[in-house]
Formats: sequence, C-alpha cells, structure tokens
Amino acid sequence: MERALNDNALLRAIERFEDVGKIYKTIGVMALSGIGIGCVWFLCVAYRAGVLA
Repeated sequence: MERALNDNALLRAIERFEDVGKIYKTIGVMALSGIGIGCVWFLCVAYRAGVLA
C-alpha cells in the first residue's frame, strides 16, 4: 500500500477549511447581533422622539 506523497498536507487542509467555516459562522453571528442591536436602538430612539406613540 502506497500513501500519497502529501497525505498529511491534505488532512491539514481539510482542518483549515473547517476553521474557515467557523470563522464565517462567527462573522455571521456578529453581524446579525449588530443588526439586532441597531434595530433596538432605532426603536428606542423613535419611541423617545414620539414617532411610535
């Protein structure tokens, strides 16, 4: 049985792709959290200005 020349390199590359997925997921969660905070802030300011009342 012969192993591929860069077998370990291929396995490390797969781990890197999984890390990239985690990074994208983290960025998405942060972006959605920021949008949510912005919406709440907007609603609070609009309420204080009397726009919603």
